[in-house]
Amino acid sequence: MKVTTLLVALCASLASAGVVITPVFADQVVPKKGDDCALGVTTPSGCAPLRGGATRNTA
Repeated sequence: MKVTTLLVALCASLASAGVVITPVFADQVVPKKGDDCALGVTTPSGCAPLRGGATRNTA
């Protein structure tokens, strides 16, 4: 029970801080402007690390 409470609190804290990392695929990347996102790629929502090089399966 204590572990579950700790995990829920940690996830809520990360979500409220905007640190939730979702997979970013090649078809979601937009061109960089200047030195945006030095350690990742630029998406319409912000910066993120690129997960693999393949596009996502939407079928």
